Amino acid sequence: MSKKSSSHVDGVINSLAKRAQESFPGAKYAAVYSHTEKKMIFIPLSEAITSQFSHATDYGSGVFEGSSALVHERTGMPNIVLHEARMNRMFQRSLPSRGYAAPVSQQAMSDATLELIKMHGLDLFKHPDKTKDELVRAYVRPTVQPAGLGGYGINMRKDYPIDAGIVAWAWPDYLAPSLAIDGGVCAITGHQRLFAITGKHSSNYGAAVENGKIARGLGADELIYLAPYLIDKGGHQYWADPKDQKAKLRDGVISDGPGEECVAISADQRTLIYTPMRTNRLGGTTLQYVIDHLAAKIDLKTKEADITLHDLRAGKYSALAMVGNAVKVTPMRQVDLYDENLKLVETIPLFDKGQIPEMLQTLMDRWSEETRGVIDPSHPSLLTPVEL
Repeated sequence: MSKKSSSHVDGVINSLAKRAQESFPGAKYAAVYSHTEKKMIFIPLSEAITSQFSHATDYGSGVFEGSSALVHERTGMPNIVLHEARMNRMFQRSLPSRGYAAPVSQQAMSDATLELIKMHGLDLFKHPDKTKDELVRAYVRPTVQPAGLGGYGINMRKDYPIDAGIVAWAWPDYLAPSLAIDGGVCAITGHQRLFAITGKHSSNYGAAVENGKIARGLGADELIYLAPYLIDKGGHQYWADPKDQKAKLRDGVISDGPGEECVAISADQRTLIYTPMRTNRLGGTTLQYVIDHLAAKIDLKTKEADITLHDLRAGKYSALAMVGNAVKVTPMRQVDLYDENLKLVETIPLFDKGQIPEMLQTLMDRWSEETRGVIDPSHPSLLTPVEL
């Protein structure tokens, strides 16, 4: 290696070390797949160097998962939330639908995730704000993607090298913590989920970055995507020109958010309504746990049904909520609708600021208490302990 090359590599590592410290608080190590040792290994996070010349970068061909780890308040040990469910989604849904396999088994990826949390210990859960003496949520990101310098061409050859990695860092909240008290505002800008989401694929999120930025620029806390179909006031389902903004804002059907599910609480607060998969939502593991296990513990019925703008206007729902690994359960008190020029044309209020409906508050509290280990989980699949 020439002196210039060596100097460049040292500079890159130093730059990445500073960047990692700022962007991934608490993260010292990463788990990465070694193409020489043919297994997952653990290295300093700043040495997780990849090339800019990557199929995953240019074509959005990566696959990833989002998970969380929290310190159990009764045992003092870290636990990973819905670990098996998320590994299952990555290996049994996202990767097969993407058309390539991970370089390691699901068990090896799972074990590496636990080992990475164990290596960091409780330091991983220290609040990024050093003035706060409290333990917070660690975000966990497993990822699999075509390796850098593997060549180009949309169609990957059969022997294309595949990378895998895992990083975890202290990230207390995805949306502003104040929303858990006040409730948030969602923006509907007419963007639809026009294609089926067949896995947690990088390519699904490029447009979400842009669309979410637009919503936040309008002062909203999150975007709501609409389903590919519309439902009129009489309950008839139909398809319209995707450019017909008036039809979408009149007869729209809720799909999900850029990175989370969207659910409704009925006006009588007895039922959680979740949207059908035909809206092209991902199919969230947090929501599925709520549907399968948690809801019954708080006497909350669940129902799969279309959540229409007509029903929102008619007062059939007491609240909306964003549900997912990153957002947890976040209440939404208002929906703002914008025309094609991003001019506000309608506001649909659901509840007053700070007045979260009782059943939604109960759902929020139950999810928090179960994941933190304050109470026993509704089902043992929720928490996977990490022995330190």
